[in-house]
Amino acid sequence: MRIWVPLGTVAACLAAVVATAAPATASDGLRAGAASADITPPIGTPMFAYTARSAVAGGHVDRPMQIVADPDQHLYAKSFVPSRGIHTRLRSRAIVLERAGLKYAMVQTDLGGIPYAVTNEVAKRVASAGIAEQRLLISATHTHSATGPIWPADNGGYAALGGDMFDPRIFELTVQGIAESILKANGDLRSAKLGVGTVQVRDASRNRAFEPFKRNKDIPKDEAGARGVSIDPDLSVVRVDDAKDRPIAVWSNFAIHATSFGDGNLLFSGDNPGYTEEIVERELAKRADGREVVNVWTNASEGDISPNGGPDSLGGEPAQHVTSSFGSAHMAGRRVADGVLGAWRAAGAEMSSTPPLGARTTYLNFDGTAADGEPVGPHQVLGAGIVSEGMCAPFDNAAGPGQGKKFPGVGGVGLVPNIHPVSMWNVGGLGIAAFGSEITKQMGERIRRGLEKQAGSAFDRVALAGLSNSYFSYTATPEEYDACHYEGSFTLFGRRQGARLLDVAKQVNGALLSGGEAPAGIAPPALGVGTTQDVPPRTTEDAGAVVAQPAQTVKRFGRAQLRFKGGDPGVDAPRGATFVRLQRQDGKAWETVMTDASFRDTAERFGGDEYLETVQFSECDPRGTYRLVVTGRADKGDGVKPYTVTSRAFELEEATIAHTEPVVTDGVARFRATYPSPGPDALMALPRVVRSGVAHVRLANDRGKGRVVKVKPSSDGTFAVPVRPGRTAEVLRVTDACGNASS
Repeated sequence: MRIWVPLGTVAACLAAVVATAAPATASDGLRAGAASADITPPIGTPMFAYTARSAVAGGHVDRPMQIVADPDQHLYAKSFVPSRGIHTRLRSRAIVLERAGLKYAMVQTDLGGIPYAVTNEVAKRVASAGIAEQRLLISATHTHSATGPIWPADNGGYAALGGDMFDPRIFELTVQGIAESILKANGDLRSAKLGVGTVQVRDASRNRAFEPFKRNKDIPKDEAGARGVSIDPDLSVVRVDDAKDRPIAVWSNFAIHATSFGDGNLLFSGDNPGYTEEIVERELAKRADGREVVNVWTNASEGDISPNGGPDSLGGEPAQHVTSSFGSAHMAGRRVADGVLGAWRAAGAEMSSTPPLGARTTYLNFDGTAADGEPVGPHQVLGAGIVSEGMCAPFDNAAGPGQGKKFPGVGGVGLVPNIHPVSMWNVGGLGIAAFGSEITKQMGERIRRGLEKQAGSAFDRVALAGLSNSYFSYTATPEEYDACHYEGSFTLFGRRQGARLLDVAKQVNGALLSGGEAPAGIAPPALGVGTTQDVPPRTTEDAGAVVAQPAQTVKRFGRAQLRFKGGDPGVDAPRGATFVRLQRQDGKAWETVMTDASFRDTAERFGGDEYLETVQFSECDPRGTYRLVVTGRADKGDGVKPYTVTSRAFELEEATIAHTEPVVTDGVARFRATYPSPGPDALMALPRVVRSGVAHVRLANDRGKGRVVKVKPSSDGTFAVPVRPGRTAEVLRVTDACGNASS
């Protein structure tokens, strides 16, 4: 993430290590369950990351008025810009695995990061289900369009400039949702089997810090070779099916920043991982006989890895219309989803009902302990390279022990804690190393190589789950650190921070491999305290009134919009409830075909309690009669009650296809057909080149006589028709597989 934070030191704490029971034996069968829960906070809650959203660093002149006037009367946003609506619901997804009487929870949250206080509080709430904290793996996707004010006092840097001041109401809501997903999964345990698969995805990401990356000693020295290894293409999954081969869930792991949306986005969204989650879950649900299937999406060594959301290329032309950040998020998310589904299929080759399963956790204390023969900083220091990349100190350790050439900035206390959990898991032969950091690609590779060498044949490979169970910013290699750029400047405990992570992970891994116990110790204090108390909502007498209806006719590639009056944001669009439904008429009944959980809609709130609901249509959505139905909550003067808005019906029609004029070369007439542009605000990437259906082409001689032939497009969207000398080719009509046609 990109934020500015004050520098400072945090008092050192005692190191702590917690051991779990030994891994299950081969005679114990596997049981598994999976579920998801909503963790979307009230609209108006500030979002994680981006200093441009901060009053302190972003210069928003309206912040004093927000604090004084607080127009929403809830003061969710104190020093940050309030959020304005929902793109996708933020969710927590959980898989619970049980063998030999021990339960393990693998959890994903649509959050930017996870303070340890959240992990600790969730652990307390699921302990009664037999899930101990040391067998709890909670990972944040790192979306920058998620909940902000969940950082307690020991995370002062992120509370101040990475998500707004701590709000116990939002902390409670977030913890409730995460615990709910775990407990629901635990309540659905059934006989299961598990498999592991890995594929490579090379078109979804790019290295955003290539100059520091080139300094690493263990990469090719030529530019092309360095580019080729600058991303981590490995995508690993843990596939979980029931005894009848129906999918229960998939845990997936890939390195990519969730920053398809910039700081201008004020709609809650899972970003590109949210698109991946929805695509994968929708596809696997087709095989699940109506049961919920969840994709527990986790981030790997994404510290210097950004998303690649550009369109595919077809003969030098873009294959898709990518006209917005939504489209970029969709392209990156779809590419990763293709990888998840590919790895899921590969995992099906070796499914086991008695997989190896075990976990160990320790608490790493940054107390000055050396690594690789050098001290590791006992205090957190943020480098000036975040302001001006390349700004280094004139001599070593000017910022303190172990900080190398880092040029220190301003100071502060409580930037992040000094103590953080480090975990090692074995799930079906996949080793999972979990850290609360954004580790750069090459540092992550060094950690994985070290752990794989230690494990020998015990692991097929090691995956790195970053942003897990706590958060302490970036971890760069020493070479990258010495460049004094962004990622190195945010490596808070010095140039050997990554080596220290590896040393501690090896200790934990050794205990896991031997079936022994890790050294005992003391966990860090957890300072988060939640509350369900809130101020009474404002009276909104107009809630449910329609301001503007959708157009009577909408074409595919277009959008339907409804404006309506809503309730106070403290009670409207509540967590765990569907706010908006898109319905299609089926005879006399109306069938819900989409909700506000989808990436194909947005609900944006404006002044005067007005909402604008927008739904994006694609090239193959069925023609027919549609409507939008809103189910909200408001106090119209007689207490908080539901209200309903039902739009007028509107018709969805086909899109109009365009085509180029045929060009005859070497006796073959070639042309392409294209779909209309969806405009600059499309909520997804949509195809540009027609690659299905048929074209009717008239071939005629110089006397005007001829015949009509049908031709299908090639995989790159080219229609090709043989033409005899002296004949002409005229395109009469192009129709795709979904019924869209040229005029």
